[in-house]
Amino acid sequence: MPLPKSVLYTIEVEPFLKEFGEDTVQRYDALKSVVAVQGLRNRDFPELFLFWADHDTFWLRYMTEPGHFMHGMEYRSIRSYDEFLDLYKDFIRKQGLCLWDESVPATMNVATTVCGVEGPIPVRGGGEIEARIRERTGAAPALDLRGLFTGKGTLPGSTRPSSGSAKCDAYLWALENYFDRTTDKLLFYTLDGISWSDEKPYYPDLGNAFVPNHDYAIMKKAFVFDVSCWGDEKPCDDPDQPLGTDLATMKEILQRQYDRTGGKTMTQVCGFNPWQLKYTTHKNRGKHEGVESEWMFTEVISCYNCVKDADAFGYCGLANASVYTQYPLKARYVNRKPKEKMVFDPKNTYVLFYVGDYDAGAWTARHIPKWYNDPALGRNPLMWCFNTNLSERIPMAFDFVYERYTDNDYFEAGDSGAGYNNPALLYEPRKHSGLPSGAEANVAHNKYYFDKFDQQIIGFVIDGWNLTDRKNMADLARFAPMGAGGNHFPREMQVVDGAVFIQHTCDIGAERIDVEKAVMTAFHFMDTYPPEKRFHIFRTILVSPTDHDRIMRRMKELRPEANFVFCDPINFFRMAKEAKEQGLTF
Repeated sequence: MPLPKSVLYTIEVEPFLKEFGEDTVQRYDALKSVVAVQGLRNRDFPELFLFWADHDTFWLRYMTEPGHFMHGMEYRSIRSYDEFLDLYKDFIRKQGLCLWDESVPATMNVATTVCGVEGPIPVRGGGEIEARIRERTGAAPALDLRGLFTGKGTLPGSTRPSSGSAKCDAYLWALENYFDRTTDKLLFYTLDGISWSDEKPYYPDLGNAFVPNHDYAIMKKAFVFDVSCWGDEKPCDDPDQPLGTDLATMKEILQRQYDRTGGKTMTQVCGFNPWQLKYTTHKNRGKHEGVESEWMFTEVISCYNCVKDADAFGYCGLANASVYTQYPLKARYVNRKPKEKMVFDPKNTYVLFYVGDYDAGAWTARHIPKWYNDPALGRNPLMWCFNTNLSERIPMAFDFVYERYTDNDYFEAGDSGAGYNNPALLYEPRKHSGLPSGAEANVAHNKYYFDKFDQQIIGFVIDGWNLTDRKNMADLARFAPMGAGGNHFPREMQVVDGAVFIQHTCDIGAERIDVEKAVMTAFHFMDTYPPEKRFHIFRTILVSPTDHDRIMRRMKELRPEANFVFCDPINFFRMAKEAKEQGLTF
């Protein structure tokens, strides 16, 4: 029986899960089933919304304001799991269940892919939640993945030899049977169903287990996977596989995606290295540090024309993207313009803050409301670098900042442009893939977003272990005509095709920043440059407007002779170019 489109069913997640007490497996499995139904039911119009975190309340209020697309909807609360099962009883029975194999955690991701493509609800096979769903709804298994993948023989229903890994066989089987029916716009790289304990199934943090994120993967029919990007060590979650099997599987998935787009477009990869549990030095289970693994994963996907929506540990969880993604954006947005045109004075020291990192939908949706309520918002010019590819998953956030942030808040591109990748790896010869150049696809991808959001600058080009050369800069200038900051630019400021490329001076701190330490770090790195360097970009990560204000005031107090001028990005890059034309060497 169809439910009325004027009604939004809501769930307060913590009270809803309270009946399961400390049983983290039941909490995980119950929420997973809810999120799966949410992704399927929200495809046509928002019907089911989860109050997962404070920002969900904020965004729902915004989307239901007069004039916004959900205005006038009636809320009806679902207060218990049985109430949820009763409401969706007929739907769940029709969809059936996809039972995943607890002994092969990768099958949870495979079941999520299957759900997006064919509709059966993913649930842990043999668990209490499976039994409860079947008893309450009469649903039967449509697909049972238990025992299918052993790492031996051939893939089920195929003549293809096993990879030697049950984990990788599960993804290769899904690749053969479901990939061509998934979306060609999105891949989902998300933690599988692995337990957070070596002793028993345990899921203490459902957000950082990515459970609330899966509504979006299911709604969009994304292919979902989790394998290591390293070929020089066996992954801790599958130590008996042949060396390099995880990486080979990742490359096969990426190659299949590249082939079906013909290399003409850039693919969004939603997710991040699960460094909270595996593929890193976590609990001494690997030899690669977290950031090192981040860079390697970014390097590999960049070689296959991909960009990241990088939900990283700490703030992985993003609920309701199946609702958010339906928020209609305007055809084009108008960015802030400086109140005055500054005149370059070589006696001054010009400072620009790269306000990041907002290359992840989960991080960005959480922090925009927080900073909007900060009393120092608008007190100083700030360059907010919200990666605009995130507008596919959280469009309402971009509408909000352009409408509601102050005239002193400027919006430019974040990590590498409209999506986090390594632009240097778009050029031949491309390691990892050996594919033709992806530079034109990347330029076209970025031009769309830069034009839509009226941007001219890349706040931070991240090239990992690779140098950003002049050929790369020339292509970046085609969509970022004022220029970019970066971590692997030449030390001396460059002007390429009219665009300024300036190396970041340093990172000065992250959330809960120590202001005194941040200022001392800034001064230390400033002092490593020649005194004639008059332009500095400092990167901050999840730092509030109030703390930026405190940093600015403290810098001026301690070094009044520096004549610090804190700039908007437009004046900063324009004056840097003028200074270069006047013969400034740094």
